[in-house]
Amino acid sequence: MMDKYLLALDPGSDKVGTAVLDYQAQEKEKTIVKIDELIEHLKEIFKIYQIEEIIIGNGTGAEKIIKMVKNNFKQSKISLVEEEFTTEEAQARYLQEKPMSNYEKLLRKIVSWKLKKPLDDYAALIIGEKYLEKLDKKQ
Repeated sequence: MMDKYLLALDPGSDKVGTAVLDYQAQEKEKTIVKIDELIEHLKEIFKIYQIEEIIIGNGTGAEKIIKMVKNNFKQSKISLVEEEFTTEEAQARYLQEKPMSNYEKLLRKIVSWKLKKPLDDYAALIIGEKYLEKLDKKQ
């Protein structure tokens, strides 16, 4: 019996965060790809995992990504998730996993310090988790 997975996407204007989670919200993998590499990347994911549904954050660039996904993965169930605050949550999660140095903490006090690292992959993960939380509440 193959496990079933969710594929979560955080659309951006030129890149997309992708995350694969199981239904217990365990992360399997996450990454950031350029939009023109997205479909190839998703095809790879579909080869590895049994993707049950695709969850897409409804922020910037979502329409374009939805169209691309619908055209290429016609059998897939697609759900949209409110993407509000995922950026802030992604940043918090990243810092949890990779604590800041004292220098960075100091810097953060002085300037409103934002991570330079793109966090679309973390945002995608959080979009997937939000969707699963909603599912839990429904059941």
